[in-house]
Amino acid sequence: MLLTWSWKLRPTRAQHRLLERALELQRQLYNAALEERIDAWRKFGLSISLYDQMKSLTLIRADDIDGYGAASVAMSRWTLKRLDDAMKGFFRRVKSSKAGAGFPRFRSYKRWHSLGFAEWSGIRLVGDRLRIQGLERGIRINMHRPLPADAVPKCASITRKGRRWFANITIESEAIVERHTGTGGALGVDAGVASVATFSDGITFLKVAPGRHHADAMRRAQRALARCRRGSRRREKVRARLGRLHLRVANTRATHLHRVSAITARMYSTIVVEDLNLRNMTRSAKGMADAPGTNVAAKSGLNRSVLDAGMGKLIHMLTYKAERSGGRLIKVDPHDTSQDCSGCGVRVAKALVVRSHACEACGLTLDRDVNAARNILARGLASLEASAGV
Repeated sequence: MLLTWSWKLRPTRAQHRLLERALELQRQLYNAALEERIDAWRKFGLSISLYDQMKSLTLIRADDIDGYGAASVAMSRWTLKRLDDAMKGFFRRVKSSKAGAGFPRFRSYKRWHSLGFAEWSGIRLVGDRLRIQGLERGIRINMHRPLPADAVPKCASITRKGRRWFANITIESEAIVERHTGTGGALGVDAGVASVATFSDGITFLKVAPGRHHADAMRRAQRALARCRRGSRRREKVRARLGRLHLRVANTRATHLHRVSAITARMYSTIVVEDLNLRNMTRSAKGMADAPGTNVAAKSGLNRSVLDAGMGKLIHMLTYKAERSGGRLIKVDPHDTSQDCSGCGVRVAKALVVRSHACEACGLTLDRDVNAARNILARGLASLEASAGV
């Protein structure tokens, strides 16, 4: 299967400048390709395709030997493919009649952080060095884990996060699938706010809530940024400090979710989760001027807690890790999983603040999230039986 492995790069000062230059060249190529598409449509009614711009890329590389011509052609093709994907996404949203389809924008220096290789060409991994066409020496890479012996690199990207650089290499390997094999049975998982995951067998993983823990520091940095004069050096320093805080929060959350999802995928062969619509769950409650919303402060706090818990990210990780372990993941309807009794099926209405389930019909009393996880598991097993019967 295909998986992407990420490592931290340790470039020298000279290599850092070369990476910055390559990043800037690809940003300019993206903006020029977007401008070409806009002008062709406005002036002549022509639609420029990806293959048209691939042909133009050959002429650009021939005219600019020291710039685009010296870099790998796979790098520039990756940039053009990125623009093509953005245009396809825009037309898909227009076709579905979504408000605010969002036409692709020109990218400023602050909004362009990655360069990539559409195929494994112009880049090589030799030991602990990443060799890129156009750079004199290989960039030292912090390989905290080695590649599998049968790994076949397919493509790669290099991303700048603050002052750091990371290499993301997509590989194809069968050894990864054989290494992680789920041995347990079926499991229902309730992803929530009070705990990041609650299992149907009673196991609970608490959330780390990094956003709440760093909220004060982020609030001070945001206020300091608002007081800075635009274009000043102080503003750049404060912006970098705020970016490091956001990165720390994201890394803490991702590390915890990776651990929870890895343990789950290794222990159980069938995982059942809710098919959540997080966009609707975290929608603002402010409303309009003529029809203001109710309980806006409480809903805003709930939205922050849902996003801080990383419920969607956990389900995404479980999806590909279950596949990697040779197991399967099933998504079921989330409606009333917390309200229905897992013992007798009677609906027991309860508010969100009520954290326990008590059924008067059958006398079942247990944690609210455990009850929901059991209902999720039951729905997943029912869907399996229905599909097997068909």
